[in-house]
Amino acid sequence: MNTTVSSRAESLLPIAGVAIFFLAFAGQGVRNTFGWLGFGIITVLVLVACWVVFFLAGRRVTLRRISLSVSSFIVLCCLSVIWSQYRLETFASALITLATSSAGILVAIAFPLRQMLKVFMDAMKIVVVLSYLLELWVALFVGHRIPPMYMRHWKEVPELYYWINDSLFRGGPIQGFVGNRNPLAFIALLLLLCVVVFWIQDRNQHVRNLLWVCACVGILILTGSATVFVAMLVSVSALVFLLIIRHLGFYERRFAVRVALTAAASFLLVAVVMKDQVTELLGRSSDMTGRGVIWAKLLELWSEHPLLGWGWVVMWPPWLPLFKNLVVRPDGTPTMQAHNAYIEALFQTGIVGLMLLAFAVLWVMIRVFRVALRDLESDLIPVLAAVLMLAMFVQSFTESRLLTEGNWVLFVAFATWLKVRAESIDFHPPRRGDEASRRLGAAGYADLSAAS
Repeated sequence: MNTTVSSRAESLLPIAGVAIFFLAFAGQGVRNTFGWLGFGIITVLVLVACWVVFFLAGRRVTLRRISLSVSSFIVLCCLSVIWSQYRLETFASALITLATSSAGILVAIAFPLRQMLKVFMDAMKIVVVLSYLLELWVALFVGHRIPPMYMRHWKEVPELYYWINDSLFRGGPIQGFVGNRNPLAFIALLLLLCVVVFWIQDRNQHVRNLLWVCACVGILILTGSATVFVAMLVSVSALVFLLIIRHLGFYERRFAVRVALTAAASFLLVAVVMKDQVTELLGRSSDMTGRGVIWAKLLELWSEHPLLGWGWVVMWPPWLPLFKNLVVRPDGTPTMQAHNAYIEALFQTGIVGLMLLAFAVLWVMIRVFRVALRDLESDLIPVLAAVLMLAMFVQSFTESRLLTEGNWVLFVAFATWLKVRAESIDFHPPRRGDEASRRLGAAGYADLSAAS
């Protein structure tokens, strides 16, 4: 391949990565701006361009680089078109899932972990800046809420379809560029984790990093998302814990992890037993803002097709009778997701799909934390991957977003990274009494950061 072409393509890879993460996480904002057709055209063009750049830069995809656990679930989703109760929608959803999965594989192979998360952080910064600018523009110059561009001429826009509610100077909740406070809050949380970890790792750009932290905290306050608050509590606690045990020896660190896991399991048990009190503390109803109703209806439907489910769909198509009146929201619009990734998988892909998804999620969770602990002293970037994955894991119990768009792209990227790079070094615990090997972090495994 021409060296000049390859070097130019290499220089374009970060731009391609930012474009992928931006479209994946802020897709609703792009749809609100250009409509569904415009979004589809933009997405196809960007994805094709990114893959062209990927190959021109000399990157290659082989089967050994693809996670078997994640790909098994993807294959089942695609095969479900055979038994789906809505085959056309399942076929379209299978194509979307293949596209988003390929995007996750692309960014994981294109970049080492540090650069991939830098690219991810840059994309999230763009979303946050656009959200503030859009909210400011509406508050200062428009003075009233605005619908998506393609709904401007509708005679009546449903309450929950409005893009910006002009709530910035009223204390929120704001919706930002993505048009929904929960995804916006989650983006702010992911960016906050990225900024803090890179700040601790690199120890530079203090003023700039502080401003980004303030921007993220501002969005978290102005969105008031209970789901994201819980995800923040868990992920930040995990980050603080990992930083505390960073300089412990191997066996002391292992003991601390066991104590932490026991404490976490105890807190989870208490939270389940005292569910009503916990939800009241978060300012939510005991059925988690109507989620209990959704889950009950889906489990009833699942019982009709328990093994393989009803068929895969990325979002519930509101034109299908099954979903149109399944759970109607207060403004009269249909609910578009199960608000739980595992109940979603159970309903759509049955027991088989749920088992495959659960195994894939647990595999990624365990492996990414294993790598984070292995390289804890020398490199905090795997720690960042671990806490990002943990945040998505917590959110997956009240949202289905782990299975779609940005969360799925990042999840597949982590799974691919674990398969391609992180597993290239075997882990062997040090022998007791060997002081040199007890100081595990940097000494024995510093080459992992170079590999990843």
